[in-house]
Formats: sequence, structure tokens, C-alpha cells
Amino acid sequence: CARAMDALVLLGLASIVGLILTQIYYFSRRKTKYEALRRRLAPNTAYPVHPAIGLGQTVWLLYGYFWELIWWLRAPGIWCFQLLRLVGFVAFMLPGFLPPFFVYLMSEDIVKNLPYGKLFRQQLDVYLPKKCSNGSTKGKKYPVVIFVCGGAWVIGYKVWGYIFGQLLQLNDVICVTPDYRNFPQATVCEMVDDIDDSIRWVFQNIEKYGGDINDISLVGQSAGAHLSSLMVLKASQRQSQGSSDRKKWDLKRIKRWVGVSGPYDIPDLIPTMHKRGFHKRLFKGLFTDAVMQSPLHFLDSIYRIPRVLDQMPEMILFHGTSDASVPFSHSERFHDSLKQKEVKTSLTLFKLKSHTDCIIEDPLTGSDPLTVALLRIVKGPSVTVDSMQWIPHFQPKFMMSIAKCLNPF
Repeated sequence: CARAMDALVLLGLASIVGLILTQIYYFSRRKTKYEALRRRLAPNTAYPVHPAIGLGQTVWLLYGYFWELIWWLRAPGIWCFQLLRLVGFVAFMLPGFLPPFFVYLMSEDIVKNLPYGKLFRQQLDVYLPKKCSNGSTKGKKYPVVIFVCGGAWVIGYKVWGYIFGQLLQLNDVICVTPDYRNFPQATVCEMVDDIDDSIRWVFQNIEKYGGDINDISLVGQSAGAHLSSLMVLKASQRQSQGSSDRKKWDLKRIKRWVGVSGPYDIPDLIPTMHKRGFHKRLFKGLFTDAVMQSPLHFLDSIYRIPRVLDQMPEMILFHGTSDASVPFSHSERFHDSLKQKEVKTSLTLFKLKSHTDCIIEDPLTGSDPLTVALLRIVKGPSVTVDSMQWIPHFQPKFMMSIAKCLNPF
């Protein structure tokens, strides 16, 4: 009976996805209406298709990757149930999600879908403080946060950071949210390369948006924390060995790295993720070497290289103690390893916070301890809950409580 229900869920999902993609492709063939839509979206850059790829090719790629991912996930399976939980979570969070999402779509203070490379998904969004975008503080430079979203390496997307980005934007911090290729289009190595390329774009372009290239923080959440920390370690290794690649950027110009709820030991994570519906064979496609692509173990393999640790920025870790997706012991062990190797580091544990509380739920309540802590690091210790600007929140408490119970993460 359970197998039959899983099969029905999968069949329904496939039908819905096929219908949506068919309609999108059909619409793209109707040139007049397509061009009208493109012109309407052009002023605030909300049109999400990469200019080097095109809508038709984008639809075809998404369709192919969807079925390949289904094969890797071994459908039907536990993930079908987790997907239903995710749909329920989003449904009960809609009163909180929709107002800032409409702001994201329409605001001219959010520059969307800027290409940083020529490949599919190589785009980013820039959230500008109003004072910066309207020119009322001409000559002033704003601190910059590059926020790498999570998504279990398969459903990550830059738009998932729209709440966090607007919260930083309201508090006079420029936020850049880069997209990166997901599995099965890319392996972890290629995802790290995408983040590396997006950071190069930031150093080359953020000054014209009012950003201070001497005050850039790199922040990653969940899979984004894993990828960005691995990228930092690889960049440190590259620079310590005197790489002559002029296309690369200088790691020393990153002021700090902040990891939120990140997995830093992949072999240790696999059993937990497998039980939650992320099939263990998926990791064989994602990682060419799960040990050496774990920041904790990769650090152990490179720290004896001369000058490698001299290149690294301050490493700051945040984690919730009620995280069911990635145990907070990952951050504890990574912090202990960094500290043992005399890298400047700190660890803050947030009691009773889940994997997503500090990034999704809490910012919609007007009280988010993680964002307060991050802004104190970026802007100074004078930042308090009362002094911060918060996103107007419309989320009923009872719906928030139900959503938290449904949250699959």
C-alpha cells in the first residue's frame, strides 16, 4: 500500500512538472507574447533565464535533469514523503513568504539575474540598500555579504536567500546571492568552481554598486556552508603554492567566512541523510572523493603546506542545537580543528534552533538572533534587536508552529 501511494505521488509530481514545462515551452514559441513579457520584466531584471542559454534550452535542461535526479533518488522512496512535508511547510508559511517575495520580484533595489559566467545557473542577485540605489549617500561604501544558499546540493537556488538578502538590505549591507549549478548537472567540484567564479565577479564589479571591496564577508548556509568553506580552503592552498592564474582573486581580501548549519564531514553525514530520504548512492554521484571534499578532512591534508594557513580569513561558525539534518557536532569538530591549527575562529550555538530557523522562520518574526550576531560582526557591536530594521511580518503564530512541525529539514 505504501509503495502504491509513493508511486501515485511520483506520477502526480511528474505530470505536474511535465505540464508546467510544456506550457512554458509552448509560451516561449509564441514570440509576440514572449517578447511582451520580457519587456515588462526587463526594467527590474526579474526575467530569470540566462541570456547565453535561452528559454527553450533552459526548459529542456530542467526537464532532463529532473528525470536524472529521480533516477539517482531511487523513486519512489522516503524522499516522496519528505517532499509532501516540504509542500505543507511552504503552504503554512505563505503569509510570511509572499510579501517579501513580491518585493523581490518588483523592487528596483534588487538587481537580479546578473550573469557571472556563460553556463546555466551562473547568475547572481544584488540587494542594494535604498540609500545606495537612490544615490543619497554618494561616495559612501557599504559592507558586502556574499550569501551562498543551501539546498542539499540538488535544490539550491539563489532566490532562497530573498528573505535574508532583504533583511541585510534594510540594515545598510549589500547582499550578493550567487546561484550555482546543482546535481546532476554538476558535481561538488564544479559547484565550488561556480562559487569561486561568482566571488571573482564581486571583486570586479561590486564597487560600482557602492560596495566596499575591503569589507567583504562570505556567508554560507547548509550545503552553501560546505561549498564555500571548501572553496576557501582550496583558494588558500592555491595561493600558498603561488598560482599564476590571473583570473583568480586574492583570498586575503575576504574579511571573514561565516558558516551556518554546515556539514563539514561528509562520510559522517551520509547515514543521517540516507535515513531522511537522501539516498546514499546519490553521494557517489555528487562527490568524487567524499573524504577529501569534506572541509574537516581537507583541512587536515593541507595545513602542513607552508603559508597555507596564512591565507585564510577569520572562520566563524553558527549552528542550532536542534538541527535534525546536520548535527551541530559538525561545527564543533570543524571549529576545534581550526583552533588546533591556530586559525582565527569562533563558534556560536543557538539553543533549540533547527536547520532553517535562523535563515527562514526567525527573520519573519522580527527577532532573529543569527542575523543580529552577523550584523554585529559586519557592522560593529552597537547593533541590537531594537536598532535593527526588520521585514514587516504577517505570519500567524499558529501557522508558524504547524509549519515548523512539517519542516523536513
